[in-house]
Amino acid sequence: MSMKPTIKSSLLLLASGCINSGFTTAFSPSTALHDAHITPTAQSYTNGESSSPFTSCPWDPLSQSSSQIQDPFEVWGKMRLGLGTGPGSNSDGVFWVGGGTLYEAYSGKKLAIFEGFDIGKGVQLSDNHIRQLSRKIFWFRDPTTGEIMTEYEGKPVKPIIYDGQMIDYHKAEDGSITYSVEASLRLLKNVLPEMKITSQMAGPHQMMINIPVFLDIPIAEERGGGRYQAWEFYDYNVDPSFPSDRPPTAVWCRQGSVPPFNMDSQAVLKFSGYRLDNYEELPERMRMEVERAYPDFKGPPRDEKEVQEIFGKR
Repeated sequence: MSMKPTIKSSLLLLASGCINSGFTTAFSPSTALHDAHITPTAQSYTNGESSSPFTSCPWDPLSQSSSQIQDPFEVWGKMRLGLGTGPGSNSDGVFWVGGGTLYEAYSGKKLAIFEGFDIGKGVQLSDNHIRQLSRKIFWFRDPTTGEIMTEYEGKPVKPIIYDGQMIDYHKAEDGSITYSVEASLRLLKNVLPEMKITSQMAGPHQMMINIPVFLDIPIAEERGGGRYQAWEFYDYNVDPSFPSDRPPTAVWCRQGSVPPFNMDSQAVLKFSGYRLDNYEELPERMRMEVERAYPDFKGPPRDEKEVQEIFGKR
């Protein structure tokens, strides 16, 4: 028997990261990348000891059944941010890494390989309130050579960079989850429609979480005017017992504008990824770029003050 608790949220991994300073695209979390070797690791988790309302979800095959109730808020906090104690927890933060392909709709032409990661940690503010402190970076690579792209048809291509984000999650009395974007490169608080998203157990050892996001945002006149429109869907899969040899995974798909590749919402992006607990486990070519130019992305923002300082500089 499956259960279907309701969650209200969005922006949970990479959401709307597609709107950077050049209106490029991005949450949130690969299977096969061109010229890349990204494979899940059997050492993906550490056992955190920090105090938190997010308890571990042990699996006892003699006592657990498919009807056992799992709290999506608890599982979400541990899976996404490493909150809690025991398997799956990591007070230093967790990485969501992966990649995929940017396509032209509707020909299916490959425009670019898309890869990168998000690094975030959680802060317990109350039993029903957690705060996400994170940053993310994604690169576009040539679909033929695998090299990082710097231009497309004469226009500059830059990586998507969010130096810091602060997102709050709240658990309501009915168990639903809502969010508020407290700080981000884009002012998205109260801008996106509030969508209900569902979670359910598929058997006793797999929770599926589906997150829909719809964007219809005005573009400033100094950036050309008009509206930025896209839809996105995120699908997470996690074993709530957090076994070390089965990391949580995420699949993300979207259709919308991806400058400079496409400006009329006719680009399609398919992305898949998984969770890691250590910077050293990232693919080598991503670590090379971090070491070369983005050293802050070895870890999440240290605290709320760092995030506020980042946006205070702009």
